[in-house]
Amino acid sequence: MQRPLILAFTLLFAILTWSSCKKSSTGIGTEVDYSAIGEIDYNAHVQPLLNDYQDMLSDAGLLPSGLSMRSWSNLIAGADDGEVIIPFDAANSRLVEFATKTDSAVTLAPEKLDFLIRWIDEGARNGDGAVPYATSTNRLYVCSQGEGIVQIIDMDARVVMRTVHLTDFGIPASAKPHFIAFTPDKQFWFVSCIDNQVNKVLKFRVDDNSLVGDVTTDIPALMSHHPREDVLYVSRFMLNNQTTSIFAVNSVTMAPIANGNDGEILLPPGQQVAHAMKLSISGDYVYTASFTEDAFLVIDHSTGAFADVIGLGLDAAPLQLSVAPDDQRAYVSCIGTGEVVVVNLSDPNDRHLDGRYSVGGQPWHSVFSPDGNTLYVANLASNQVNVLNVNGATFTSIGAGDGSDGLSQPHGIEISPDGRYLFVGCRNTNGNYAPRTDFGDNAMVGTVVVIDTQSNAIVKVLEIENFGSGMGALSL
Repeated sequence: MQRPLILAFTLLFAILTWSSCKKSSTGIGTEVDYSAIGEIDYNAHVQPLLNDYQDMLSDAGLLPSGLSMRSWSNLIAGADDGEVIIPFDAANSRLVEFATKTDSAVTLAPEKLDFLIRWIDEGARNGDGAVPYATSTNRLYVCSQGEGIVQIIDMDARVVMRTVHLTDFGIPASAKPHFIAFTPDKQFWFVSCIDNQVNKVLKFRVDDNSLVGDVTTDIPALMSHHPREDVLYVSRFMLNNQTTSIFAVNSVTMAPIANGNDGEILLPPGQQVAHAMKLSISGDYVYTASFTEDAFLVIDHSTGAFADVIGLGLDAAPLQLSVAPDDQRAYVSCIGTGEVVVVNLSDPNDRHLDGRYSVGGQPWHSVFSPDGNTLYVANLASNQVNVLNVNGATFTSIGAGDGSDGLSQPHGIEISPDGRYLFVGCRNTNGNYAPRTDFGDNAMVGTVVVIDTQSNAIVKVLEIENFGSGMGALSL
C-alpha cells in the first residue's frame, strides 16, 4: 500500500477513535440529547448527569454535608440533614431547587434540568426500576397545614419519602390538613381538613396514597379510630366556640354512623368545643375535653352517651390528651395554665384528677414511650419538648427555647416503634428557625425534629412545607 494511502487511513482511524471516546459534559460516551430520551436508562442517562451535578454543587458550596451522588443508594440515603430528592415530587426536591431557586453557579442546561425533573417525577427509579422506599415499613405522616400537603417520612432512614398534594385530588391548597388517623388493619389513612370552606375528612389508601372517600362535617380537627370496629371519631376545631358536638363516621363507607343524629354526638349541657380526641386502649370509651369549659369528657362507646364530666381547673383550656398504654390514666395538655393534668381512669365509677405537671408554655400534642414510663409533650410556646417521668412525677425539657434549633413552635409528636427516636412536627410560622438553604420562598419552612431518646439530643432536622402540624405513625 502506498504511503499516502496508509497515512490517510491512519488519520481516519484517529478521527473515529477520538469521536467515539469524546466525553460530553455528562461523562457519557457520546453527547446525549436529553430532550430526545424515551425510556430512561439510569446508568447511561441519570448517573453521569448526577456525577457532574455533584461537582457543580460542590464548586458552588451548596453540596449538603454527607451527601454523595455517585450511586443511587447513596443519593436516596440523602445528606446529614435529610433527603435531597422526593420521588414523584421534583418541585419540592432539593436537587431541583438548587438549580431553580438559588443565585449561584449551579446552572443545568434546560434540557438536562427538564430530564432531572422528569426522572424524579417518574419515581427516581434505579437501574432495576426500583422506587426509593417502596418497601418502607415504619412511616410517619405529617401535615403541612399552610400548604395543603401531607409528607410521609421513613422513620428508619429519617428522610421524607413521599408527599401527598391535596390539590392533586381537587382539594384546594387552603384546605389546612390538620391531623392523621389510620384504620386498625393499616390499609387506609385519614386526614382532617379544618379550613371552613372545605370541612372534610379525607380517606386515602396506604399502598398508593389514592383518595378513596371523604365525608363533610363542620370544622373537623382531631381523630381517633376504634381499635376493632369501623368507627372513626372526630373532634371539632376551636375557631367556632359554639360547637356542641363531636362526630362519628363509618370508616368503611365514610357515611355518618346511624345514631339518629347524622353522626353527631351532642356534648353534655353547657359544654362546648370538644377539641381533644382519643379512645381508650380497650376501645370502650371515647375521651375528649371542652376547650372553653375546662372539662374532661367521657363517652361510653357502646351507648354513645356521656358517662363522665370532670373539671380540670379554671382556665385550663385542654387541647389534646394521651392515654397511658395500661389504660389507667389520661394525660391532658392544658394550654391555658401550662400544665399536663392527670386523670385517673382505673375505676369507671370513680374517675378523678390524679396530679399535675406544671411545664409552662403551651403543652400541645403528646406521645408515650412504648414502655409507658415516659410522656413526651410538644410545647408550642416554649419551643421545647417536655419529657415527663410518669412514675417519679418529674420532668425535664429538650431544646434551646428560641426555636433556632428546629424546635420552633412544636405541634405534633410521635415516636418510633422501638422508642429510640422522637419526631416533632413544628410550625415555624414565626421564622425562628432559619432554613439550611435560602430558596427565596422558604423563610418559614416547617420542620420535623428528630430526637434520640437515649441522649435527649437533636440528631436531625428535616425540613417540610409550611406549618408542620398534626402527625401519625404507622408500622406495617
